[in-house]
Amino acid sequence: MKYLVWLNEVMGAGNPRSVRALEHFGSAQKIYNATKTQRETSGIFSKKEITKINKTPLSIATDIISDCINSGIDIIGIGDKRYPTSLRVIENPPLLLYVKGKFPDFNNTPTVALVGPRKVSDYGKKAAYSLSFRLARSGFIVVSGGAVGCDTYAHAGALKAGGTTVLVMGCGINADYLPKNKPLREEVAKNGCLISEYSPKTMATKYSFPVRNRIMAALSLGTVLIEAPATSGALITSRLANEMGRDLFVIPGAPDKPEYKGSNQLLRDGARPLLDLSDIFGEYIPRFPDKINIERAYDTKILEKETKKTSENSQKTNNISKKFNESLSKEAKIVYNCIDKQKFLPEEILNTGLSSGEILSALGELQMEMLIRAVPGGMYELCN
Repeated sequence: MKYLVWLNEVMGAGNPRSVRALEHFGSAQKIYNATKTQRETSGIFSKKEITKINKTPLSIATDIISDCINSGIDIIGIGDKRYPTSLRVIENPPLLLYVKGKFPDFNNTPTVALVGPRKVSDYGKKAAYSLSFRLARSGFIVVSGGAVGCDTYAHAGALKAGGTTVLVMGCGINADYLPKNKPLREEVAKNGCLISEYSPKTMATKYSFPVRNRIMAALSLGTVLIEAPATSGALITSRLANEMGRDLFVIPGAPDKPEYKGSNQLLRDGARPLLDLSDIFGEYIPRFPDKINIERAYDTKILEKETKKTSENSQKTNNISKKFNESLSKEAKIVYNCIDKQKFLPEEILNTGLSSGEILSALGELQMEMLIRAVPGGMYELCN
C-alpha cells in the first residue's frame, strides 16, 4: 500500500496518467524502483512529474499511513476487492480512496447522488431533504459533497431516515475545511462514511472540488440535480454523470427563475425530468428487487415532522381551504387550492395567476410532498 500512496502523492489526484503508469510498469512498487531512464522512456510522465518522482522519498507515504492509522482512516486501493467497479471503469479512476466510517457495498446496492447549489431555495432544501430521506429509507445509498446548502440537506435527510449516506470530500478527511459542517461530517462518519482521494491533511483548492465531482458521479447509478443556476458547480457533477452514461434526473423549475436556469438547460439537453419518486424506483427496482423497499419510502410520518423543521418559511396563510403541508411554497399552495377534482390535467388548473412554468414547478413540489401523484395519460390525481 505504501507504494500506491507514494504514487498518488507524486502524481496528484485525478491524474489520468497514474493508471496508465500502473498498467505499463505493473505496480506502484515497480514505478518506484524503476530507473530514471525507464521512467523517461515510458512516454507516460511529464518532465515535472519525472522530477517529482525522482525527488519524493517513500517516507512521505509511511507518514501518511501512520496518520491514517492514528485517525481511524482506512485506505482502499484500486486493486482492493472492496473498490467499487463503477469507479474502476471510468477513464481516470482514483488510485486509492481514504475512508472514514463503514465503506458500503457499492457493487450490490442502489446508489444515487444528490447535488445542488450552496445558495439553495427553500423549495430546494425541502426537495433535497425529502428525496434523500425517502431514498435512504427505501434502501439507497445517498451520495453528496458535504457543502453548505443542498448537500447538507441531502446528508441530513439520509441520516434522519437511518439510512446510509456517503460524503465525498474535495480535500483531506482531516483538513480544516468548512468548520461549520464538521458536526455533519462526524455524524456521516458514524452512520455512513467520508471518502477522499486526497491524503488526510490535504487542504482544499479551487481545483480539488471539480476533480472530486467525478467520484460522486461514478459511484452513483444516477445523479439527481435539485436545482442549479447557470454557473453552479453542481452542473459539473451532472454533466460528468451524463458523460459516464449514468442516469441524470433533474427537477424542473420555473423558466423565469434564475435558480433553475442551469438545471432547465440540462432538461432541454435531454436530462430526465424528475416529477415523482416513481421515476427513480421504476429505473432501479428491476435491477435491485431485493434491495429497494418502496413501502418504507412512503412511510412519511417522521418526514412530515422533520420537513417542517427544515423550512425557513414558517409563516402561516389563512386562505387555505384544504389540508396540506404548511411548508409549501406560495405557488404550490395556490395550485393546490385550485385543484377541484380527483384526477386532472395541468391545463385544467385555472385562475391561478401563475405562468405555465410556475404551475409545472408547483406540481413537482406537490408530488415531492406526496399530495398528488402522476398517473397515466399525462394526468395527476390527489393522494388520499
